[in-house]
Amino acid sequence: MKKIAVVTGARSEYGLLRWVIDEIHHATELQLQLIVTGGHLSPEQGLTYRCIEEDGYDIDAKVDMLLSSDCASGIAKSMGMCSIGMSDAFLHLQPDMIVVLGDRYELLPIVGTALVMRIPIAHISGGDITEGAIDNEVRNAVTMMSTLHFPGTQTSAARIGRMIGTMKNVFVVGETNLDNFLRLSLLSRNELAESLNIDLGKKWILMTYHPVTKESREKNLFDVNSLLHVLQSLGDDYEILVSKSNTDLYGSDINQLLNDYVCNKPCFHLFTSLGQKCYVSLLPQLYCMIGNSSSGVYETGYWKLPTINIGHRQEGRYMTSNIICCDNCSESIIQSLKKIETDEFQQMLKYIDNPYGDGNASKRIVEQIIMSFQTLHSALTVLKI
Repeated sequence: MKKIAVVTGARSEYGLLRWVIDEIHHATELQLQLIVTGGHLSPEQGLTYRCIEEDGYDIDAKVDMLLSSDCASGIAKSMGMCSIGMSDAFLHLQPDMIVVLGDRYELLPIVGTALVMRIPIAHISGGDITEGAIDNEVRNAVTMMSTLHFPGTQTSAARIGRMIGTMKNVFVVGETNLDNFLRLSLLSRNELAESLNIDLGKKWILMTYHPVTKESREKNLFDVNSLLHVLQSLGDDYEILVSKSNTDLYGSDINQLLNDYVCNKPCFHLFTSLGQKCYVSLLPQLYCMIGNSSSGVYETGYWKLPTINIGHRQEGRYMTSNIICCDNCSESIIQSLKKIETDEFQQMLKYIDNPYGDGNASKRIVEQIIMSFQTLHSALTVLKI
């Protein structure tokens, strides 16, 4: 039985790994090991490792990165702490492979440690492009260190092939985001309204804005403030649900701004973490999503949900026709909100293409991992020597 260690460092990332974890847990050929780190262990991020435990999974190791600072030097130091903790966890657990997803900076010490310790790496969602964040460089570095690659689309797979010089061990599986829609029992609009304490009859807008790590702190805060002012100007017919930012550079500054701004404003509702089931249930009930989260790119097309993607953070990703891309300035955001109401846009929503799969990515990933231990036995043995 092969030991597969899934490493997760963020609340959103766990939502994408959830069903990969579940498939490994139920595979008779595999033994699940679960390592949590990063924002999962941060009180400011809601101690979301508890959500993992509530889903019924045992956590085998907690690696505290000491995320007390989100300045550049503080993040670099936390990455060093992560590497030290991961080496201890890997030494104790002795995994035959680790599974990671995406492009967050925590992945650099995680996969770097695994590489040095000769542990094969399976990477999910490589090959994408995000020109407005350092995620791009992180993702590509992880690709170069990985043994198995599970991109979401043919386009991403082709990029991986060009980077590593071969299409061997590159498997197009779709994006794991969509698996939630087929596997979770979604909450009704009434249940959501009661749970979140929001008005059932109003239009619901979800705002998620993460730091644009290639721009300054001042620019990030200015842009968030501009967006909040636009949303406040919409009037009493709207409920504005705001999900706090992640732990990237300037994330705590953005969250402090959000705390200060929404105070005593009845139309705003601020959440540290909505939780996976609640978040997924919200998507088909929203009037629109607005901000710069990758969720707005990957998941909203499935529900034909109008989405306003602001700024440069997601530049390079494929945008389905439900997504309106705009600049950070107030006027551009206002015009995008007006566009949602047009007959032309509403008609276009009926014919959205979805390149991100059919909701069975997790099953394909785990099936391929099992097959890989059979077909790549000699290569993996070399890595373990």
